[in-house]
Amino acid sequence: MTLRLLMAMLAVSPLALAANLGALRADEVALWAAPVEGRAVFDEHRADAAMNPASTMKLVTAWAALNRLGPGYRWRSELKSNAVLDNGVLRGDLYWIGRGDPRFDSARLTELLRQLRLRGVQRIDGQLLLDKRAFSRISSADGFDGDAERVFSVPPDTHLSNLKVAWLRYFYEQGRPQVVLDPPLPAFRLDNRLQPGAAASCGDVREHAAVSISGNSIRVSGKLPPACDGTASYVNVLDNDGYAGQSFAAIWQMLGGEGPRGIAQGSTPPDARQLVRLDSEPLPQALSDINKYSNNTMARSVWLTLGAENPHSGDTVADAQLAVRSLLLERGIAAEPLQLENGAGLSRRERISARQLGAILLDAARGPYAAEFIASLPLASEDGTLRRRFAELGPRLRLKTGTLGDTRALAGYWQAPSGQRLAIVALLNSARAAQLQGALDALVGDVVERYAAQLQGQP
Repeated sequence: MTLRLLMAMLAVSPLALAANLGALRADEVALWAAPVEGRAVFDEHRADAAMNPASTMKLVTAWAALNRLGPGYRWRSELKSNAVLDNGVLRGDLYWIGRGDPRFDSARLTELLRQLRLRGVQRIDGQLLLDKRAFSRISSADGFDGDAERVFSVPPDTHLSNLKVAWLRYFYEQGRPQVVLDPPLPAFRLDNRLQPGAAASCGDVREHAAVSISGNSIRVSGKLPPACDGTASYVNVLDNDGYAGQSFAAIWQMLGGEGPRGIAQGSTPPDARQLVRLDSEPLPQALSDINKYSNNTMARSVWLTLGAENPHSGDTVADAQLAVRSLLLERGIAAEPLQLENGAGLSRRERISARQLGAILLDAARGPYAAEFIASLPLASEDGTLRRRFAELGPRLRLKTGTLGDTRALAGYWQAPSGQRLAIVALLNSARAAQLQGALDALVGDVVERYAAQLQGQP
């Protein structure tokens, strides 16, 4: 068989034959690599194939967010009311305007309510109304119904707090195992049935503590060893509005406040005055959490924020897609084969080619926000989802990972000691994906090794 015939059968270029695919079949993987400081492609294989990128799609969202929102962007949470404040009593409803801050947590809510107390509010003699107009609708993540209670599949929301997770925190007191709910959601009763355990180590606390939920009761049972003091596990017990309202009530009571009388949704009236405003940390803080730890909910919040802050149709999801596609056009990057659903890669439908994602990586590394973008990526063998991978290459390699049942993906940069950088994209779509992660890592390692050798051979 001639080389030309073999290339035609595999539908690859002569350059692609440089890649050592190892255990990977040619039709399972797409590869693209090019120097940031150059113009020629270093290596490619099926680089134009439409592939499911899993969580490497978060790089598209991060790139678009830095360019469309700017690195100084902050999410603003506000409390407003048109009611009279009379001797510490707010005689009417309080409106909580949420805008989808992806890092909003109990500490941020505590600060918001502390400032409300400093404003002089002691009692809310009305309802807490959630103003959710920032997002007209939430982008889908179809095909993950079986994972609805898993943290990675929690949908974004204008009032999302703590990723809608309540923590069970375990400790020992006077020789007895104790457990508390954090935050202490008032609607739930914690039934502690834990007994002392004899195990020498804790490991995963869920191996010792069984949690069951019935109505408004959370029962924790099992034999908890003293080594589990200070550990925690999570429970997902409420919808977004219920969690926001319960968290508000618990922290408000902890700060000495009274009320509110209930919780509902409502639009802030035009004559409402601002009582408290709290801005988030800048966008790069959220992008670091998203890319290093592959947080789907936070990525989807950033994605929706792109639509909310760049309104054209009034449809948040459609406007988010337009924000990305118009940026591709501005930067001269091909619009196809990109398919978008939620910008997080938690999707059975999203698609991109290795070449297209590579072009985005090059634009990001050459643009004004290169430092913020690259710093958000996991460092090989050091942190995030790469903490236990690529020990031989170390922190010169920064890659976003992607994992679904039939997908493994890697995309990012390797930097040579001389400072020259190589952008790399490797996408694997296969029923064998779970067994081939090592082979994908080896493919990326091979690309880096050959590029390093080429640099060393330069005069």
